[in-house]
Amino acid sequence: MNTSKNRAFEWVSQDLQPFILGFLIALAVTRFFFLLWPKCKILLQVAPEDRFNKPITRLWNTVRIAIFQTKILKETKSGWMHAFIFWGFLVLLLRALWFFFIGFFPTVEFSLGGIETPYALLKDLFVVLVSLAAGYALYRRVVTKPERLTLSVEGIVILSLILLIMVSDALFDAGWQARNSQVALSGIWIGRSIAPMLQVLSADLVVHIHNLAYWTHVVCVLYFLTLLPNSKHLHIVTSIPNVFFSRLPERGNGLHRINFENEEQKSFGVSKIDEFSWKKLLDLHSCTECGRCDVVCPALASDKPLSPKQLTVDLRDHLNDETPYLLGNNLEQRGIPTLLGGVINDETLWSCTTCGACEEECPVMIEYVNKVVDLRRGLVLMENRYPTEFVGAFKSLETQSNPWGFGRNTRSDWAKELDVKTWDKHNPTEYLYFVGCNGAFDDRGKKIAAAVVHSLKSAGVDFSILGNDEGCTGDPARRAGNEYLFDLLASRNAELFKEKSIIKIVTHCPHCFNSLKNEYSEFGVELDVIHHS
Repeated sequence: MNTSKNRAFEWVSQDLQPFILGFLIALAVTRFFFLLWPKCKILLQVAPEDRFNKPITRLWNTVRIAIFQTKILKETKSGWMHAFIFWGFLVLLLRALWFFFIGFFPTVEFSLGGIETPYALLKDLFVVLVSLAAGYALYRRVVTKPERLTLSVEGIVILSLILLIMVSDALFDAGWQARNSQVALSGIWIGRSIAPMLQVLSADLVVHIHNLAYWTHVVCVLYFLTLLPNSKHLHIVTSIPNVFFSRLPERGNGLHRINFENEEQKSFGVSKIDEFSWKKLLDLHSCTECGRCDVVCPALASDKPLSPKQLTVDLRDHLNDETPYLLGNNLEQRGIPTLLGGVINDETLWSCTTCGACEEECPVMIEYVNKVVDLRRGLVLMENRYPTEFVGAFKSLETQSNPWGFGRNTRSDWAKELDVKTWDKHNPTEYLYFVGCNGAFDDRGKKIAAAVVHSLKSAGVDFSILGNDEGCTGDPARRAGNEYLFDLLASRNAELFKEKSIIKIVTHCPHCFNSLKNEYSEFGVELDVIHHS
């Protein structure tokens, strides 16, 4: 028997059914876009950011991370739980469309040339898998309650809707099979299994169950749609685009140079939510609140007042609160705290180590470090507000090119007894060993630098150092939000590298490695950088 004959007309006649269904769809879709459109308008009016390069690579990343769920599956139980729900929705999307199709065209019968049977088998398999996964998700939220999760009624409602959609799907087939026991529904094994249990009920009750299953399925799907725009579950819509537009190449932290000579630029960094780029705001709407970022955050582990998840949620909620005013709806702004020092405490921002562990773990490729640095730039450059410890460090970086205040003319003292060549542009070595502030001044760092020198010599590597000409890369200043000071130091180093024709560099410090390799290209030098490890 062709499954396309499965219909439910007893509650609503086939003549009236398209109009009732059309009204429900119009209501749900109108609400969905009414709530979603302001968020889209904000993304269109804030600062641009080029995230359209390498489209093939982006497409592959989307398939690998978003469709195959590779980052989600790093955790076994919760990973497979989420993956089954996601893959189930992809498979069952066709089934949902079919429910609406038979509502609009109740008398149309069709055949897909035998494809219905394998699809029905696959569909029922995922009905079971999604039901088990949603049940396990409910168990975690109601019973085990992992600390990293944001527990809310909203999450329970969404999971309950998913279960209702799965149950109604199965009962719709089972009700039809029970009413037509003389013919088997091809491939519908769940319906065939449940139908005998329904047949012990009265014929009228089976009819009502069959109709109830149809309308429950339709209403739950539409109600689910209306809940998305104003909830964390908007990530169902935004997470795949967010993965597609994630940073390429996948290195560094996406920190970019500020043009301080641009007279039209009135602010530097971010002190208002609409000063973020569209991609950074899309990040906020894509957070699943899974808490994986919190698990790996070293600041949170050491009881610092920073939760990457909560930072994202607070920024998202502030964005939603500000949206009507940002769209110029002539509303008087009341009761909304300022972003810096209000929504986000200063101590929260200064607690971040900018290590990027949160970004490595995030299953939807949210970028955290560039937002933290942008907010720090707002504090330092626009509000002149930062920890007192930074005063001396900034001054030392500017005058001595290291954050600790050691004299610049002592930078090469660590190598006095090591017989290390100093770079000569007329007779250059193959590599420059860039020692950095740690290797030049820190006692433990000096020992490591000396060991690296011995290792390079033993390996026969042709290298030299800059000696007292070497300066800090500026990374401490950039990470602390003083982009102007970073720009000064980086420009100075870049000119030195070009003057001395330096291309190949071995770094002592991982911060120097990241800065020279991933950030100095904006200053006109392309360096071949490796870390000594």
